[in-house]
Amino acid sequence: MLITMGSRLEKESTIDRIFLNIPSFIDIPWQTKMSKLFRLTCLFASLVTHYSGANVIVVDDLGARVEISEPIRRIVSLAPNLTELLFEIDAGNLIVGADEYSNYPPQANSIQRVNNHSIVNYEAITALQPDIIFAWSSGNGISTINRLKSLGFRVFSFEISRLEDFPGVYQRLGVLTGRIDESKKMTNKFNRELESISNRFSKLEKVRTLYQVWDNPLMTVNNQHIISEIISICGGVNIFGNLDSLTPIISLEAVLSENPRVILSSGTEKDNRDLFEFWQKWKDIDAVKNKNLFLVPSDLLARQTFRILSGAEYLCQFLEQSR
Repeated sequence: MLITMGSRLEKESTIDRIFLNIPSFIDIPWQTKMSKLFRLTCLFASLVTHYSGANVIVVDDLGARVEISEPIRRIVSLAPNLTELLFEIDAGNLIVGADEYSNYPPQANSIQRVNNHSIVNYEAITALQPDIIFAWSSGNGISTINRLKSLGFRVFSFEISRLEDFPGVYQRLGVLTGRIDESKKMTNKFNRELESISNRFSKLEKVRTLYQVWDNPLMTVNNQHIISEIISICGGVNIFGNLDSLTPIISLEAVLSENPRVILSSGTEKDNRDLFEFWQKWKDIDAVKNKNLFLVPSDLLARQTFRILSGAEYLCQFLEQSR
């Protein structure tokens, strides 16, 4: 999953066995998950120390291998979460181009814009002469990634689908940018905070929960979505977790039948009023009857960065209020 360095052969085979065959943590107790993440972090640190000074091959989340002989100095980031992650490991100063929605931290607003969710300014990217382009696999799309590669750009793709993906993302960003110490600190910080949240909330009384992605059509998330994973950590049960689609469309009748104790969404204060008004006509639902309609501030759950744990804290506290 992570890195191979220098002359590879036996070394590469050993590292691939270690990193490519890590089993899914999805149905493993959180104490076990954190132990696995800790061992992965320690192993990563020893590999970087052992192979320092050699060429490094870093494998992205599409399986593409990128070889570097020195840290990257000019980066284009095509997604706001990637921009934020780079700032988290003190590599924000390396970003020369970013997407339209890269607005956090505030320093990111001064970076030249090169794309939005649907359009990429290839001419602007070419003029910036980046050493590498960081892409979000599902957000930017394979066609955009392949087009950039066809133009001769070195592209590295990320996809964060589960909380367990964060350590590997931080570590690979650290290797690519030369911010190895900073990435290890962020990995440890993330693991500690995640473990703290899990220890405080995961074993509490279960709360039947609906997370609303959109209202027209009415959409939610299934158990494969990272937000559903956070609901579980907080002691909640995603009432539509077993549906097949990652973000399924559901009916009001299905919500009435499942009768959630809490309804959650994300957005602004105006969105909070809209959420409250939308559900008021369905007073037979426990969440409506007991006024357990809550809104997590925008971007905290939507962006896969360290701030997702702040969103998790909000979500956990909301579920606790309903108990």
